Amino acid sequence: MASLADKNVLITGAAAGIGKLMAGHFAREGCNLAIVDINEELLNQTKKDIEGQGAKVAASFCDVSSEQSIDDAVSSITSGFSRIDILVNNAGIVTGKLFADMTMEEFRRVFDVNIMGTAMMTKKILPQMMQRKSGQIVNIASSAGFLGMPQMAEYCASKFADIGFSDSLRLELKKAGYKDIKITVVCPYVISTGMFTGFKPLLFNPELKPEVVARKVVAATKKAKPYLFLPSYLRFLYILKVLPVGLVDRVFLLMGAGRAMENYTGK
Repeated sequence: MASLADKNVLITGAAAGIGKLMAGHFAREGCNLAIVDINEELLNQTKKDIEGQGAKVAASFCDVSSEQSIDDAVSSITSGFSRIDILVNNAGIVTGKLFADMTMEEFRRVFDVNIMGTAMMTKKILPQMMQRKSGQIVNIASSAGFLGMPQMAEYCASKFADIGFSDSLRLELKKAGYKDIKITVVCPYVISTGMFTGFKPLLFNPELKPEVVARKVVAATKKAKPYLFLPSYLRFLYILKVLPVGLVDRVFLLMGAGRAMENYTGK
C-alpha cells in the first residue's frame, strides 16, 4: 500500500495506550478514523485530540465481547463512512492470575474480548472488503501467542488463538482469490502501557515503548506486512518449537519467566 491517505481506519480499544497512539499516527498519514472502546470518557477525549490534528473522527462505545454492541457501533460508524479500508483489532485484556486461582468466568472474559471480539468484529467488516476485493485487517496479537507464561494461561491461550485465526483467514482469502485483502499480525513483547504494571521483564528484554510500537504498526500496515515482530528477533520464536521442550522451559525460566508476573498489578 503506497499511501494511507484518505483510508478509513477502524480501531478497537482506541481510548488509550497503543490504540490511541496508532490512531494519532494513522491521522498523520491522512486517514479518517473510526475509533471504538468500552471507556466512553477516554474515547471522547481521544476523539478531540485526534480531531485537533485535522482528521475526520467518528467515536462509538463498543464492548467487543458483545456481538450486539459491535453491531450497534459499526452501524453508528458506517453512517458517516461509506466503507472501512483498514480494521485494527487492538482491544485486549489480561487477568494475571495462576490458572488454579482463576474462575472460569475470568478465563472466559479474556477469550470473549481477545479472540471472540477480534473474530466478531472481523466477521462484521470482512464482507464489505470482500465485496470491494480490497482491505486490510491488522490483528494485535502478542509474543505470548507463541510461548506460554506462568500466570498468563488465559492471555497466552487467547493470543495463540489470535495467531491461528489470522493465519487461517489469510489462507482462506488467498485460496478464494482475494489477493488484495491483506492480513497483518502484530506480535509485540510487553508494552509499557499500564496493562502489565508490575511485570518484571525477562533478562535482556526490556518493556517496549508504546510510541515506538504504534509507529511501527502503522508502518507495517502501510507495507501490508503479514507479520510484525517487536523486537524483530522474536521471529525466531518459531524455531523454539522444534527444540527439546525441557531445554526451552529451562532457558525460559532462567530468563525470569517464572517470576515475571508475581507482582502484577496491571489494569
